[in-house]
Amino acid sequence: MEHPSLVYLMMLCRRVRFLIFPFAALCMLPANLPVCAQSMIAPHPNALVRRAVQIQIANDERTVAMRYRFTKVTDHGTFVKDVIETNDGDVSRLIAINGKPLDAQQERQEEQRLKALLADPASQRRHHQHETEEQQRVDRLMRELPDAFLFHYVGEEPGMNGPILHFTFVPNPKFPPPDLESRMFEGMTGDLWINQLTMRFVRLQAHLIHNVRWGLGLLATFDKGGRVSMENDEVLPGYWAVTHMRLDVDGTALVLKTLSFHMTENQTDFTLLPPATTWREAVRLLQKDSPAILAQR
Repeated sequence: MEHPSLVYLMMLCRRVRFLIFPFAALCMLPANLPVCAQSMIAPHPNALVRRAVQIQIANDERTVAMRYRFTKVTDHGTFVKDVIETNDGDVSRLIAINGKPLDAQQERQEEQRLKALLADPASQRRHHQHETEEQQRVDRLMRELPDAFLFHYVGEEPGMNGPILHFTFVPNPKFPPPDLESRMFEGMTGDLWINQLTMRFVRLQAHLIHNVRWGLGLLATFDKGGRVSMENDEVLPGYWAVTHMRLDVDGTALVLKTLSFHMTENQTDFTLLPPATTWREAVRLLQKDSPAILAQR
């Protein structure tokens, strides 16, 4: 089970999932940004990052239903899920373990789980409520980024979807962490890349430059050298999603317990669904398709 602070860190990386770039976002940007980007960005990198954060959060409020394959690699193995995200929350079906389709017993267990979910809508409501509450916390952390770090503009790099603006960042010594989750920022430094035309976060690489104590070290301590990385791509025309995330963090919890988080997550094979798709319809789609066939795709 992931430590709460690392859960928020991972969710922060996932925060840029399914962000649609509306025309309204163009109105929020300085009109001459593409023309004289370097002269504007260099003196005010934090202001540009703040604008990008605002756009990310505003765009994520739009309703999008998306289906994709989710692969998670941990010390316990490789797990592949068929995932559908809807406005009512996400639902998923396990389709492969360690490169092999589920056996007959495992398929029956997944089918029974989905049937039980359909028969217990309160369970999905609780799940969705939990997702909403967690997302609100992550939104708050997202808004803190321009204040928690000092950004430095490195330069422009070519990208598949337009020029990419490269920034480095270090902790802002004047930023007082308002809560436990924000303390992770104190020991983190790294690089951030933003698409100049769409203002999307396209890549993040960060690492801990010293041990980070959570709850004065009584709750957890995360060791220097821990790393997190994320890639965000345009998976369908006009639709962006996190396609890769890696977390490598070690530490201790409650003084004695060893923490070790080493995982890689990949999202592929995206398909856009009707925006009004409900969680019940999503479950039925998962039931309709054979897990064995999905695992071989």
